[in-house]
Amino acid sequence: MSIPSYPAELEAHWIRVAQAETHGTALRDALHRLLPDVRRLADRFTVARPTDADAAPYLRDTRACAAYSLYFAPQTHARLAAILAELPPFPETARPLRVLELGAGTGAAAWALLDQLGRRPVALTAWDHSRAALRCLHDLFTELRHARWPDAMLRTNCASLAEFAPDADKYDVVLLHYVLNELPLDGRRALLGRAARSLAPGGRLIVCEPLVRAEGDFMRELRAAALRDFGLHVLAPCPHEQACPLGEPCHDVRTWILPQSLQILNSALHRDLRHLAYSFLVLSPTPPAGAATLRARVVGSPTHAKGQTLCPACCSDGLVRRIQLLHRDFDVAGRKGLRHLERGQVLALAALKPLGDPALFRAAPAPLEPPPGT
Repeated sequence: MSIPSYPAELEAHWIRVAQAETHGTALRDALHRLLPDVRRLADRFTVARPTDADAAPYLRDTRACAAYSLYFAPQTHARLAAILAELPPFPETARPLRVLELGAGTGAAAWALLDQLGRRPVALTAWDHSRAALRCLHDLFTELRHARWPDAMLRTNCASLAEFAPDADKYDVVLLHYVLNELPLDGRRALLGRAARSLAPGGRLIVCEPLVRAEGDFMRELRAAALRDFGLHVLAPCPHEQACPLGEPCHDVRTWILPQSLQILNSALHRDLRHLAYSFLVLSPTPPAGAATLRARVVGSPTHAKGQTLCPACCSDGLVRRIQLLHRDFDVAGRKGLRHLERGQVLALAALKPLGDPALFRAAPAPLEPPPGT
């Protein structure tokens, strides 16, 4: 699956903000002057993670928002684009699709969702404790709305996540992107529960978190709580709702193309950004529709040999199996896809056939499914 390039209009907006904040006219000059702010933020989420997120607010002014958005927003947009691409279309609603983003920051996750929805009417509510971030979010929306999201409406709410509580307003989509990992352990489950109670019937709760091994496998624990305590069902990434069979945190890895400004910034930071590693859950009060084909999710690194691809996959019966995919069973496009297969991708398969090794199964691709609505 190919991730779309980061929209040039979004990148250009943040470059203009950076130039205004640093008084740098040339692109490289503005980015060089912003580099200390970018480095501080990059360290904060990796080698210098605070123990108390509330003690170190990081989107404190427009300059910080520009640094954050030039470095992190393209990554956020790419992750959300990959997640949304594997979901079925959002159900039709009589009113504009009601979207709530909690911990919205400068809005990168919301922009990815609006881009995916196209001309569908959307009522977006952005919730964050940073006035500077919400001001920047509002300015970007105002500037680009006519060209990119003419059928969207925006409302902002400046308040802490602790103040968020379910009320009469229900939402068709609730976004939680890279938010829960910044909360204390007891706060993660509490916020997930409040977000779940804010969903309209058939709504979707989209949770995406970094792969932080030092935090343990808290996404597995949140998945169990969502199924057991909050009455939710898993739409993705799992092809089943049984206990997770993996011995390590479930996560996806996606290769993408960095925009020019991020390449320039990262030439000084030397971080590995080409491969995005993240964990996610898409939850709903409504059970997923039954798939017409067997689906298996790649949960490890594929290996390639002459005429075949082997990979571990989580299957719909809740078991992890090593599956063999013979290249002769795929068309030209399918064989190309196998060469670029990445962890987390979903395979639509025909029935699995056990081979001599009890852990090895041969699988052929399922016939192409007709597009939704045909």
